[in-house]
Amino acid sequence: MKLLQEIVGHKQSVKILVKAIAGGRVAHAYIFAGPEGVGKETTAMSFARALLCSRPAGGDACGVCRGCRQASSGNHPDFYLVEPAGSSIKIEQVREIERRVPFRPYQGGRKVFLIRQAETMTAEAANCILKTLEEPPEDTVFILVSARPQLLLPTILSRCQAVYFKGLAVPELIQGLVAIKGVSGEEARLYASLAGGSMGRALSYASGSLLAERDEVNALAGALRQYGPLEAVAMAEKVSESKPRALFTLDTLACWYRDLMVYREAGDDGCLINTDRVEIIKMEAGQYDTARILEIIEEIGSTKRKIEVNANTRLAIEALFLQISDGSAGDAAV
Repeated sequence: MKLLQEIVGHKQSVKILVKAIAGGRVAHAYIFAGPEGVGKETTAMSFARALLCSRPAGGDACGVCRGCRQASSGNHPDFYLVEPAGSSIKIEQVREIERRVPFRPYQGGRKVFLIRQAETMTAEAANCILKTLEEPPEDTVFILVSARPQLLLPTILSRCQAVYFKGLAVPELIQGLVAIKGVSGEEARLYASLAGGSMGRALSYASGSLLAERDEVNALAGALRQYGPLEAVAMAEKVSESKPRALFTLDTLACWYRDLMVYREAGDDGCLINTDRVEIIKMEAGQYDTARILEIIEEIGSTKRKIEVNANTRLAIEALFLQISDGSAGDAAV
């Protein structure tokens, strides 16, 4: 578990948290909001560790006390992690929180409740935790982590101090890859560019677990141009087997079509993201006109937004693939 000072990027967010601890002005509840994989949860865990440290130094955990060691190993008695049971956080889980809140900390001066994917709370669970957030004990801190805070009750948001996280810049991702994985040079730049601001995704690329999937999606883009309706629907069924896979496919498609547009308009491969696929991009770019590429990119973005607010993933992907496969080449200018 990292110290706050070791977090890659997010300097302003980390500064807010360090200042709160150092100044003794820790809020009773926080919402860490931002895109998937950008470091919200890593920062939340580091913040929790600092809150539970018995000898915090300059607003950060000392890293060596008993509380720090327990937090790092995941067995601190005053740290409670709540995450979805299946697809949602249920009323029973929140009632368990309510049962624990009145008790005094076992050691140190605080209890910390970290709620992953807070937006997945059922309506009953959300209304239940709202009561606790209205009158929290002084020794209790809640940290809600969410990639879609707009799905939370406004009354919950109003009772939390918001800490916002955005996608990391490519240089920050490269810095993280070098520090964590020892990756450097063009390889690090490729992974950072493909990651879309997500350190988690950059690390997955560096581990080799996403490159093959990226290549499959890029091949899919070319195949969709030739697919008929039945083939498009069949592929949509495969892609939508899981929501994470569907969202990864959409992000990767958007990146691919972006490269086609950039090369078609600029004729320069220096601004491409998929720098290891330049020859294929040059060939594919000639199969589209720019207006059609822009339409596809907009359709991908619209589909992603629908899925993020819990639209039916399969139906959304089916509609997209049918739209892409229907005259996707247009009257390409060659």
